[in-house]
Amino acid sequence: MQLGSNGYVQRSAAQWSEIIARYRQSGLGTRDFCAAEGLGVRTFAKWERRLRRKDGQKGEFVEVPTPQAVSGPWAVEVEFPNGVRLRVRS
Repeated sequence: MQLGSNGYVQRSAAQWSEIIARYRQSGLGTRDFCAAEGLGVRTFAKWERRLRRKDGQKGEFVEVPTPQAVSGPWAVEVEFPNGVRLRVRS
């Protein structure tokens, strides 16, 4: 963390990554977390989007457990964080 010539705190991408990780584990809403940490909501949102895009490019594998019993028309239903649902019939 470094104080810029304009009087604002300047943080590195690594520092923002740590802040975003703390936010995700905090259980707080964006405004409450930013108030507690002394962060600007708009700056926080900009960095969260930037890091989410960067994380999305990693192509991480997510294991989906095999369902034990089919209890409806779908054998498997996966809901992604963006709200998209993938449904597979048995």
